[in-house]
Amino acid sequence: MRLHIGKKIIGMSAEELDKLYLNEGSEAVLYRLGDTVLKFYKENPLVDRLSKEDIEYFKTIKCKRFVLPDDSIVDDGDNLVGYSSGYLEEEPFRKIFQMNGSTIRDEILLLLDDVRLLSKHGIEIDDLHLSNLLVSDNKIYFVDPGGFHRTDEDFNSLYKINKYRFEKFIVDDLFGSTLAKKNRKKLEMAFSRSSDLCTFLEEMEDEENIKNFAKKVIR
Repeated sequence: MRLHIGKKIIGMSAEELDKLYLNEGSEAVLYRLGDTVLKFYKENPLVDRLSKEDIEYFKTIKCKRFVLPDDSIVDDGDNLVGYSSGYLEEEPFRKIFQMNGSTIRDEILLLLDDVRLLSKHGIEIDDLHLSNLLVSDNKIYFVDPGGFHRTDEDFNSLYKINKYRFEKFIVDDLFGSTLAKKNRKKLEMAFSRSSDLCTFLEEMEDEENIKNFAKKVIR
């Protein structure tokens, strides 16, 4: 088969491609080719897919911690089969719970910078899951923006929506994952009393990890 990745044409057999297998989910199969991840969509009509136009647009946005598509992958018939993005050496996800407070704050602020940048480019953020967070070299990245889409919403309205969704995701899903279900509501209520996530995290001590901070907040 021949793959057209942007302006590059790569020829390989199905057996050669199988040797590059990296991972897979309900939406796609991932392969690693050097410093590049190749994401091939599965035949799943229930999953949102980025269009070639979306991928070309994402290429123009330079995020710090959100990993966006680099190029479309099409077959010889110019049919979109997936997209490529940069490869990150993934570390065990549990390491995120071992990071100290200052690192967590810094990484979340970089993610929030990207949320603002994406909003500025008219991208609505949706479909956020912990499986989208990746730890690499003591940094936190958001990968697989399949649920993101372009919108004509004005910046202020869009940023308000995106910021709310992302902050709620960080508090409820990431910080909340360290607590028993009955205590997660207490965490949500404590967060609701803060003006935003940055203010909320100011209460986090430099050496304090996510789990200890979440427990302290609900006391």
